[in-house]
Amino acid sequence: MEIKDASKLALFLDFDGTLVDFASTPEGVVVPAALREVLGQLALRLNGALALVSGRSIESLSGLVDLPLTMAGSHGAQWRYGDGPVSHTELASKGFAEIRSLLLSFAEKHHLIAEDKGHAVALHYRKNPAKQPEIEAYIAKELALDDSDLVRVIRGNCVYEIQPVGVDKGVAIARFMSTTPFSGRQPVYIGDDTTDEDGFAWVNAQGGVSIKVGEGPSCANVRLSDTGEVLAFLQLQLDKLRQLDDRTKLGTGANR
Repeated sequence: MEIKDASKLALFLDFDGTLVDFASTPEGVVVPAALREVLGQLALRLNGALALVSGRSIESLSGLVDLPLTMAGSHGAQWRYGDGPVSHTELASKGFAEIRSLLLSFAEKHHLIAEDKGHAVALHYRKNPAKQPEIEAYIAKELALDDSDLVRVIRGNCVYEIQPVGVDKGVAIARFMSTTPFSGRQPVYIGDDTTDEDGFAWVNAQGGVSIKVGEGPSCANVRLSDTGEVLAFLQLQLDKLRQLDDRTKLGTGANR
């Protein structure tokens, strides 16, 4: 599947591992000035049809990117349009609250980095890979979360993400695509991890373009090697949009 018309894109972007390189802690990532510039210009030229779709909370994303972009946080449990208010899915399950409490207690006891997103919990072991078997045993055997009908366990890049059933990046993208300014455009989603597969699958079903960053099995139909190639891809789309704008202006001037 190819991009049909740069001016008709609805662009959805994962954050960690896609736009920015991983760091030892979630808040330690570096957002290059060149990336901020490209994202801001693309959002402007796409009339706002660009959204970040991340496992991070919107609070975390906003603090790092510092742009009034449309965002979905916590895999779609939170969302906002531009610099508007944050909306969120109501997750009042007592069962999830208990699981969340157990995971956070486990993380504290074992000195793990835990992201409490309210609507999800992420246990990071990038700083201590030797902890992975211990986390796996706790989640899969002691809590038996793989068999739970309340949550899903996503095994990502040095992270275990536990989130309620019914929340995923495909649902997040579908929500955006049902509203202005995204509706009627061709969806393009770029991501790098297991958590992005729901987004890839939804975009593929809609005749869009799914782009996997890095190695590993995926249902995505295009590959990029790293965050540097993602930035180059985004810059290419921006250049195409600028050229289209220039042609439009020239055509308007010729008709005066």
